[in-house]
Amino acid sequence: MKILNKIALFTLCTTFHLSSFAQGCSTCRAQIINSTNDDFTVGNGLNIGILFLMAIPYIILFFLFRKNYSIFINLLKRILKILIANITVIFIFVKVL
Repeated sequence: MKILNKIALFTLCTTFHLSSFAQGCSTCRAQIINSTNDDFTVGNGLNIGILFLMAIPYIILFFLFRKNYSIFINLLKRILKILIANITVIFIFVKVL
């Protein structure tokens, strides 16, 4: 039964036309409506809005997980110090031989 549900969901998602639900935000719609056909600056306002919307979640995630990030970076630094020390010992040992 689970396989039948997965097949039905896949078929529904691939055949159903979702553009009727994707109306866009009111700011984007107003920007496009107010521009003329000869005006090539339509994308400028939209691109800034898209970049703003794209950057905000990453900034929020950075502030939420900055402690975990700093712990991870310190761990990597310690691992790199150990690896460099081991490589140095190996080179000294090979040089002696």
